[in-house]
Amino acid sequence: MTDVLDIPPALDRRPFIGTYTNLQAYRNCEHAMYRRYILRDQPYVETAAMKFGNEGHAAFEARVGKKIPLKPSFDQWEKHATPFDEYEVTCEQKLGIDVGCRSVDFWDKTVWFRTKIDVVVAINDKALITDWKFANPQYEDPFELRINALLLKAKYPELRTVVGRYVYPKIDKVGTMHDLSNFKETWDEINDLMDLIAQKRKSGEWVKKKSGLCGWCSVADCENHFVARP
Repeated sequence: MTDVLDIPPALDRRPFIGTYTNLQAYRNCEHAMYRRYILRDQPYVETAAMKFGNEGHAAFEARVGKKIPLKPSFDQWEKHATPFDEYEVTCEQKLGIDVGCRSVDFWDKTVWFRTKIDVVVAINDKALITDWKFANPQYEDPFELRINALLLKAKYPELRTVVGRYVYPKIDKVGTMHDLSNFKETWDEINDLMDLIAQKRKSGEWVKKKSGLCGWCSVADCENHFVARP
């Protein structure tokens, strides 16, 4: 189903800055993405799972980046932090690029796309990206890792090989190691999605996609929203 929506002029003029989160939201449901990230009429609500994830990220940032011990309730995660002790690491690095894929500050007025990377270890022309995940994985999609690698490459052009993996401390799992070095492919994919979003902003046509995510969606006035959840 497609809704044709009038975008207020002020919103239409406001630059759209891409992130993995809003691109993935667009893939999941165009209408929900529009409401959250363009119209912005959905209040931010931190769920218990989101709160736990934020606490976990903060704990690893302190432990890996500053050698601050994990609190007792997170002691079981130490095995995932210890391997970084022998390396120089960068935690929670904020990166941005402009429309030409040139590295700019995260908050620069020309920023076109931005990201934040949990952990980077770089040695000469190689880098490893680690992304902490605190939800149980249903499947593993390296799109977020590939985006992070592209912006890292823009910041550090000397990089030739970037690999990355997700780590799931809650279930004590280390995900598949992915080669993220096809930067052109990632750049093309980002551009395709950003172009589609630009077209939607002009047409005002945002498709509603019915899925198992509808019951958890904040856009409760959509006819696909399910009150009952399995």
